[in-house]
Amino acid sequence: MNNQNSTPIELLKLIKLSDQVQFEEYTELKSALYKGMFNKIPVVSNKILKGDYLFRTVPVHRDDLTMGRKKYLSYRPSECNYPFFNRCSEPEQRHFYCSTDRHLSIAECSYFLSEFGNSNAAFDRTYERFEVGMWLVTQDLYVADVRFGVTSDGQIQTHKENIKSKYKDFVKDQYINEFFEYINDSFRVPIKKKEHLKYWLTACYSNYLFDDTFNPQLNWGTMKEIESLSNMALDGILYHSVKGIKTNPPLKGFNLALRTDIIDTNKVVLVKAGIFETRLIGEKEFNFDELVKHNIDIKNDSWYYTDADEENIY
Repeated sequence: MNNQNSTPIELLKLIKLSDQVQFEEYTELKSALYKGMFNKIPVVSNKILKGDYLFRTVPVHRDDLTMGRKKYLSYRPSECNYPFFNRCSEPEQRHFYCSTDRHLSIAECSYFLSEFGNSNAAFDRTYERFEVGMWLVTQDLYVADVRFGVTSDGQIQTHKENIKSKYKDFVKDQYINEFFEYINDSFRVPIKKKEHLKYWLTACYSNYLFDDTFNPQLNWGTMKEIESLSNMALDGILYHSVKGIKTNPPLKGFNLALRTDIIDTNKVVLVKAGIFETRLIGEKEFNFDELVKHNIDIKNDSWYYTDADEENIY
């Protein structure tokens, strides 16, 4: 197909019709979207403040829980192949995925919670273990905010409506507003790993945000402090949970995909880590995240875990 000369309206129609695309289609479509659509979209920016904490969770498959390593809790290393699209990544890309809340971070990885909404679920295990890193933000991070679709929940309702109203007043073309709603909704659609080609649009738009130099626009945006800048690079992307799970108490917080150099340059540093266990205690009942090992004073790239007392850990 040849979409290089398509108008933005034609590209928007194509996007809405393309639930997924094959690898061989992706490169050509990506080029067309970069040139004909994405560069016309004002970016909603936000800030992760110095002093905030972020949480990175990974499943634990090893038997020896005595030692932890930073590489387990950082972005995926180059020796690990990952030939799939992800929410904000093309195949083999290595962004640092994390959450603003520990429970949400664990929930994003939980086998039990992923099957919770399935009335016919038959669990094939009785427990699961996760390693959770608590990362301290040492410098303010500027991120693209994609939490403004029509399905956004009440956590940011007032903020969302204010931003959307300002956005609609600022843009001049209806297709921009339509794309704004569509891409924001796309970031929170649950997708199973075997259907990873459905991630193509959010991965493509994420790459544009990471590749491009953000140009603050006068009278648009959420932060006056950046309007005087001619350009700046975004540190990452802020988006909703994709789980859509109702828990008691409800899950809170949001997800982030950050550039790997944020970790490499210590703009975010690992300060605590723990091994948590979720154990099935009934047919569809489980203890969500019991802390079993921890280290609350990480200063090196590896450390020893001790048996945990959950008090004051996170």
